[in-house]
Amino acid sequence: MQFLHSLPVGAFLACVFGLAVAGCGEADRPAEKAGQEIDHAVESTTDSASDAMTSTGNAITDASEDAKDSMSDAMDTTDEAMNDATDSTGEAMKDAGETTSEAIGLKD
Repeated sequence: MQFLHSLPVGAFLACVFGLAVAGCGEADRPAEKAGQEIDHAVESTTDSASDAMTSTGNAITDASEDAKDSMSDAMDTTDEAMNDATDSTGEAMKDAGETTSEAIGLKD
């Protein structure tokens, strides 16, 4: 009696095993082809994402280098302008001092 209860389970397992083995024989079956297409799509997507990230990283690096160069140029220009302004102010102060000295008679 026990044998009859396990017969349907055994038959089911035999069928599943048989189908699994039969499905492994040919590479051109629809499921295998679909799996290969999915693998190819994943590889293509991964490659595209990697390329995009590399391009973005390069663009960010280039932009930061350009910004650094621009800031350096701006600082140089500001430094030159400050030096010129200091020199001009110093000369103007000297001239004003001489004019004041002459006006009050301290200088002939």
